[in-house]
Amino acid sequence: MTRLICFLIAVMVSGIAHAGVTPWIPFELENGHIKVPVTVAGVDSMAILDTGAQSNAINQNFINRHKLDLAHRGNIKVQGVHDTERRKLYSNVDVDLFGIKTKLNQLAGINMGSSQNSLLIGAGFFSQFVVQIDYPNNRIRMVTRDVINVAEHENIKTQTHKGSGLPIVQAEMAGKKVWLLLDTGSNSGVLIGRRLAEGLDLIHPDDEQITSRGVNALSEMRATRLAEFTFGPFVLSNVRLAYPEKGHKFSQLKQYAHTSSMIKGRKVRGIVGYDVLKHFLVTLDYARGHMHISVPEKH
Repeated sequence: MTRLICFLIAVMVSGIAHAGVTPWIPFELENGHIKVPVTVAGVDSMAILDTGAQSNAINQNFINRHKLDLAHRGNIKVQGVHDTERRKLYSNVDVDLFGIKTKLNQLAGINMGSSQNSLLIGAGFFSQFVVQIDYPNNRIRMVTRDVINVAEHENIKTQTHKGSGLPIVQAEMAGKKVWLLLDTGSNSGVLIGRRLAEGLDLIHPDDEQITSRGVNALSEMRATRLAEFTFGPFVLSNVRLAYPEKGHKFSQLKQYAHTSSMIKGRKVRGIVGYDVLKHFLVTLDYARGHMHISVPEKH
């Protein structure tokens, strides 16, 4: 993935080197997922951009559908929102993304639904530069850090999670401030553990029963609506909230701790996804843990 990123920066920014900003690139939104065209092993398909993924992955359904004979190099444990499983690792996979041809290694084979979806692109992409995701206008662009210092403009508490490096943000619901994983790969609004939902008195007998699909497993959930959800300087109403049904799993980022230090990382209580992010232009410095959100004009 490093080679791909170097090519992307060199080619996409070279034509506008003085500005250090790529042109806006349109993307498709499907079920809350950001999707861009990609060619994998000669097959035209779609890649999903996911801030909640530590590594890159390839859709096992895509491999099976096109009967691809890809090099298999070992296995890896993949943690999904509901379960953890061992998955195959694929290497030397031909990829053409944003017009740049390269080969990707260490791609975990996961379930991504439709075989039209081929790749899941995670931290390796987002960490190289500042990324702007304009949800209302379905477009994305990359900005070099010498152009914008997101820390100076940050208007929502954001950090990198100790241990995983994933971006986490502080929000407020039912009068309590909580840290949540920022996950563009989640089509939910807010997803939290059942214990927190009980503690905030958010569970009601008539909450809707739903089935949630993770990369490894299905899980039964309950869904309701938050009267208010504070996200940076914005207060949203009627935000969709989901929590696990009794006896069902919801894997959360573990609180970081080290035997040589008394200082622990933030306790992450859930996930914030598309139903919240869809309102905003998100400017994210993934690697340094800073973010600014605003409401863009509709183009």
